[in-house]
Amino acid sequence: MRKTGLLGLVLLLFVRSEVVFAQTTPPTLTLTDRALAPGQIVVGAEALLWRFKSSPTPVPLVTDGYIGEPNTRVLLGGGSVDAGANPALRITAGYGLTSRSALEANVFYIPPRSTHAAIASTGKLGSTDLVIPSIDAFTNHESITEISLAPIYKGSARVDFTNSLLGAEVNGVWAIAPAGSWKLDFIGGLRYLRLNEKYSFSTSSSYNPPFPPDVWLSTDRFETANHFYGSQVGFRARLDQGSFFVAGTVKVAAGAVVQSVDISGSLVTNDFTSSGATVTYPGAYFALPTNIGRYSRTAFAVVPEAALNVGYQITPAVTLVLGGSLLYANNVVRPGKQLSRTINSTQTTAYTENPTARLTGPALPTFQFNHSAFWTQGVSLGLTVRF
Repeated sequence: MRKTGLLGLVLLLFVRSEVVFAQTTPPTLTLTDRALAPGQIVVGAEALLWRFKSSPTPVPLVTDGYIGEPNTRVLLGGGSVDAGANPALRITAGYGLTSRSALEANVFYIPPRSTHAAIASTGKLGSTDLVIPSIDAFTNHESITEISLAPIYKGSARVDFTNSLLGAEVNGVWAIAPAGSWKLDFIGGLRYLRLNEKYSFSTSSSYNPPFPPDVWLSTDRFETANHFYGSQVGFRARLDQGSFFVAGTVKVAAGAVVQSVDISGSLVTNDFTSSGATVTYPGAYFALPTNIGRYSRTAFAVVPEAALNVGYQITPAVTLVLGGSLLYANNVVRPGKQLSRTINSTQTTAYTENPTARLTGPALPTFQFNHSAFWTQGVSLGLTVRF
């Protein structure tokens, strides 16, 4: 038997408390919804809800036939995956040095959020046979490996995706002389970002009666991490009109991104122990001995950010803020793009059903870095409270 969203929305529910120890002296800085004068300390906390750019997953994982044949459907993979809206927390702080200079910092964390998709077949007569499509490394032609095969065995497959994001900044802010109701600040400092993602593909196949039950479980796992370290510059402008204000911030960071990819795969089965104890074999269907491992490199990346806020000062202590923001990175590795469809199936038990399988012929798939762009974008709604 052979086995085998373009824009996101962000909701910032924003309640900030500030401790103020000095009076404002123009020209003023606009670190928050108010001016920051010498000796002022500002601290705040924000609840965030961010949505990321979908992660590309171009390799089809499960189909019901050969790729390229009429009526063949891609049932898993072959597109992109989105974990949905991501809740988060951001802490901010600022300190006024002089009437024209200050320090500010912030850190945010978006904890891991996951999504999954699955497909299954009973393996009974009339059911759909589920197959894993690939390109044969010897012939360069399309090939398939069955997950389910009626009426002999049933099968199922599942894809899991998880992402998380961490960021921090430390900036100096310098006020440029105001012009009427306009205020303009220059920003310069350091930025850090960490984007972690995981993409896994698991299958299960087992005999249908009257064959004895067995275990055949495979797992392909691709994990990526991107650590960006850069310096940044930017401007923040604000226009006051009575109780209303409009504030916009533009920053651009440039620096090094340390990218890493971890690939692992395994097959767990008791087919070779007379349905007794299970044994784990290295390699599955896309993570094979020739590409399993940890890979890292350092590349250049640019990370711009833009935000626009409209505010209304309800009372001297309370301000309502509505806005939007965009954070972009031009060079990251994302896990779904690290899979290769060209497979030398001689090297794993998952393909050969041979517990002593060894590589014969070309060492494929091999690993190579495939980078992508990343962004998070949305709107914000905030309320600031000043003490």
